[in-house]
Amino acid sequence: MQRRSFFQRIFAAGAALVSPRWARAQRLEQPMRALARVVLPGTLGEARIDQVAADFVVWIRDYRPGAEISSGYGHPRTQVTGPDPSKNYAPQLAALGSPVRREAVEQALADSKVDRIPPRPDGRHVASDLLAFFFSSGEGEDLLYNAEIRRDDCRGLANSGKRPAKVV
Repeated sequence: MQRRSFFQRIFAAGAALVSPRWARAQRLEQPMRALARVVLPGTLGEARIDQVAADFVVWIRDYRPGAEISSGYGHPRTQVTGPDPSKNYAPQLAALGSPVRREAVEQALADSKVDRIPPRPDGRHVASDLLAFFFSSGEGEDLLYNAEIRRDDCRGLANSGKRPAKVV
């Protein structure tokens, strides 16, 4: 067991030298989970909240500035992603303290002048970016509208005229 953890540490340190973005994302995993438990709806359940936090860390790790993004229907202009929004996440998470409390998050959002959830993570604050990541997802939309919209799934033509079912 000790040999395995030794090699895991050696690999992580080597990977940090080769890929600082991966190392930064790995360091964010635990604090991000604590933040997610404060800001995401409790109705998701602890396991799903932890999964959303882990998915956000993967999104941070895989983010590529300048990558082409979908322009959307009716907008033929090519768009690209902006600069990496996660540059300040580590100090922002550290400033929230441990354990993360709702009051600290509210104060940090006020200090960052965040008054609404952005359409996509923009780097102003890690808490608002986590909310943007979740609520811009299909699952987040379903929760907001209390309906199984399943934006990213094809429902087919047979039931296209039916209203989405309520979320149970």
